[in-house]
Amino acid sequence: MKKMKIVVYAISKNEEKFVERWVNLMNEADEIYVLDTGSSDQTVKKLKKRGVKVSVKKIEPWRFDVARNESLKLVPEDVDICVCTDLDEMFNKGWRKRLEEIWEDDVTRLAYNYNWSFDEYNKPLVNFYIEKIHSRKDYKWTHPVHEVLSYTGDDKERFITTDEITVNHYPDSTKSRSSYLP
Repeated sequence: MKKMKIVVYAISKNEEKFVERWVNLMNEADEIYVLDTGSSDQTVKKLKKRGVKVSVKKIEPWRFDVARNESLKLVPEDVDICVCTDLDEMFNKGWRKRLEEIWEDDVTRLAYNYNWSFDEYNKPLVNFYIEKIHSRKDYKWTHPVHEVLSYTGDDKERFITTDEITVNHYPDSTKSRSSYLP
């Protein structure tokens, strides 16, 4: 089995409280790239201190798809697999090994478990499949909010699904989500 180059990419804004835990879990990747969209806290400093490749760019007017596409541009063209995540999303340890076991040469995208919310006992309340792991080429993000990864290739997209990779979402409940768009 050939060694694959796997890269994590993300966008951030004022996520300093998640940096340590997130980087510890994402460090299974060969490289980590983050596009910071205007943090006023220590997010950028903390990410750089942990060896993350960080670029800063303000996106105006704000659109999630534009920000994600700008972050994807940071990923080198020779990458085999791109893993898009947010800093408040935590993969289970060992995610990379499992990804390498599942991925085949003609696969272009992977759907995996996403635990969006939890009860007071940390049991998932809302769970669904999400598809933010993909090949480097032939993808772009669309839609200003609730952005979607869209396939742009000429060949047929090869999509696989697994229950063996899970992301848990632990959002910052103090952050307002009311002003994503004017």
